[in-house]
Amino acid sequence: MSGITNWRDFGSALAVFAIAVTFLLWTQTVPARAAAMPTLVAWLTIVLALIDIVAQTETAIGRLFRRFVSAEKVVEWKAQGDEKDATWSRVFLSVLWVIGYLGGVYVVGFLLTTPLYIFLYMVLHGGKSVRAAGTMAIVTTFLVWLTFEIAFKYPLYPGILFGGY
Repeated sequence: MSGITNWRDFGSALAVFAIAVTFLLWTQTVPARAAAMPTLVAWLTIVLALIDIVAQTETAIGRLFRRFVSAEKVVEWKAQGDEKDATWSRVFLSVLWVIGYLGGVYVVGFLLTTPLYIFLYMVLHGGKSVRAAGTMAIVTTFLVWLTFEIAFKYPLYPGILFGGY
């Protein structure tokens, strides 16, 4: 037993971590005001990559993390252990999720589209409970609002229905 659940996913998490650390180092060369958002993104990416790295291990904490951050049913481009490519319908459905989110943002803005997208994606795609999906949708949307509107005083796009540009 290697102690790692999937070497490909573990390697990907390590690569993202390395890129995020490099990005964080780069932000130190930019004036402080201009580096505020890139620094936040770098730190968030580092934290998420570390969570992913730990979740890929066969340790008690790795299994605990995996229980909270993994979907019940994962639709991937290629199923684990499956040598043939995913069907075009699966790929098309994955692309439609992103197009649907972007279309929603364009029409009704971030603050309405984000919780709906997170909720539907977690319930329909991730197999999570309605309660868990609702909680994550609310918390994530609140943190997006808090970060942009309050901390950075940067208005989020309201959508064309609500006066978007």
